[in-house]
Amino acid sequence: MVKLEKIVEKIRNYASTQWKSLNNEDSRRPAEAVEKGGDVELLAEPREALKYLDSSFAKESLYFNIYAVDSSSRVVETPYVFLAITTGSLISRFTGKGLDCPSIGFITGAVEDACRFLTIIPNLQAPIEFDDKLSGFLYRDDPVGVRYDQDYNKYVLLEETRLLTESYLVSKSLEEGLLENSILLVDGPLIYPSTIEVSPPYSARFEVYKSSLEAINKERLSLWLSLRGRNTLAIGVVKRLYRSYYLSSCDPLGLGVPDINDEAYVSALSRSIAAEKGLQPYVLGPLRIRTILSNSVKVDRVAWYVGIPRRLYTSKTTLTHYTHYRVEVLGGMVDESVLKPVVYDSLNIGSLLPVSIIIADRRARKLSSILAQYLVFSMGLEKSGLHQYLTI
Repeated sequence: MVKLEKIVEKIRNYASTQWKSLNNEDSRRPAEAVEKGGDVELLAEPREALKYLDSSFAKESLYFNIYAVDSSSRVVETPYVFLAITTGSLISRFTGKGLDCPSIGFITGAVEDACRFLTIIPNLQAPIEFDDKLSGFLYRDDPVGVRYDQDYNKYVLLEETRLLTESYLVSKSLEEGLLENSILLVDGPLIYPSTIEVSPPYSARFEVYKSSLEAINKERLSLWLSLRGRNTLAIGVVKRLYRSYYLSSCDPLGLGVPDINDEAYVSALSRSIAAEKGLQPYVLGPLRIRTILSNSVKVDRVAWYVGIPRRLYTSKTTLTHYTHYRVEVLGGMVDESVLKPVVYDSLNIGSLLPVSIIIADRRARKLSSILAQYLVFSMGLEKSGLHQYLTI
């Protein structure tokens, strides 16, 4: 990784000559994208919205064409620079075929070329300029052309670069013919929310962040439609249900609990099921979620909420009995058969989450960990202080 050493040397030399910290703590305030509002409709009769899954649901079919894509980000930060590493992996656990960003060959030194995986923001008076060869590794601007600088929210930046890395992997896989007649499990929503919430509001750049995420959504939508042309179905698996408010807006079970997030809604449902029927896997839906992008294009997703028991028996503890996630596809595919590959990859082999996503997640995390530790040691930071500079 000779080029990484050149980047480190460039940063070190520049810091010694241009030293004057411009650190902006406001840019480090927590920020999250929240799925709120929009047009949500239950596509089933209320009495048919809740169904229990039995062991035969997905065993009638075998799936060996499942891929998964996920990304990971880590931060190495010193008083003079914010450096983010964003890695990703698209892989099939059945065949081992896939792509990484950056590739294993780059990490081992076998190849010199790599995708973009670094974001460098110096806390100095003037920006650092890198030559074309080194710039090929860097995220310099957001998708609408705004330069990443000290004032750009770091949480939003990391979210954007992760999404861009995943889009790169899907696009590259299409070019190489990997994703044909397949199923692609995507960790997260297919259309990413562009509503940013922070506490307290601090930045005048909300419209920039919104425009950036909408640009990412346009690219993702184009990729999902391209997959359809290759007879490949993209399925979003959303684990962070506390960020979405779809269920309470249409209230499919008539719980009468407005404006609570989806995690709270399905948690209340799961406690009721556990008390009345014991621990049983279930699916709630389908729902139609309509999103309007900035160019007035209406995008429909059909979604189901899946609950899988964490343990065999109920208990009197306050521990959550279920793992919940949302499964979604683009368009009007209301057929519950789209759930089968997800259930096949999770419940049928004794896993709570789809194993393909777990493998892609761990691979992406391992890549980001290797690169982060390499950069920490290259920058001369003490190993004992590693935890001070790494943020997952």
